Amino acid sequence: MSEDLLSRLKNAVVNQDSKLVLELTKRLLDKGEDPVRITDLIADGLKEVGDMYERQELFLPEVMRAANAAKVALNMVIPAIQSKSGGSAPGGNKERIAIGSLGPHDIGKTLVAAMLVSDGFEVMDLGTMITPEKVFGIADRISILGLSVLLTSDVRKAAEIIKRAKAANAAIKVMVGGVAMNEKVAVEIGADAYGKDAKEAVRIAREIFRASK
Repeated sequence: MSEDLLSRLKNAVVNQDSKLVLELTKRLLDKGEDPVRITDLIADGLKEVGDMYERQELFLPEVMRAANAAKVALNMVIPAIQSKSGGSAPGGNKERIAIGSLGPHDIGKTLVAAMLVSDGFEVMDLGTMITPEKVFGIADRISILGLSVLLTSDVRKAAEIIKRAKAANAAIKVMVGGVAMNEKVAVEIGADAYGKDAKEAVRIAREIFRASK
């Protein structure tokens, strides 16, 4: 039964049906479904939406409706993940990650944050429209900085944020993602790693944590 509900949830995200997403998410949580599995299906749905957008099968307003539908679910799932997680990174030591979006949209950042929390990391959400000054002020209190960069016009700003963060904390590691990012651009702006999606971000964070031990 849960498998059917999970499949329907993914399809509801793809079909941009916020009302159905809310209903299915609530039913899954009430049935005791693992909130991490729910998050995985939401991520899969958003990936499918992104692929459809690249094939020009969907347009930006539809992508935004899908993102908003996903956010409806995440608003319910993230508290469940946080209550389940002990707040300790793999290996039992607390590892703090700060994550923020350079643009006005936060669905990608929110999804990555949820996946990181579910994996045991302590996540500091910096919100949207972050600035170099904001990151500089907290850089000495975190191990990893995650940046979501959606617009090419924000790439230069991302480079400045990374520069300021590393000036404040030479040991900090920066991972980036988002539409405006790829491996080449990540290297050019001084990032330590690039992740194409939320699952990749978790893998990178775990690798950084292991390397620092």
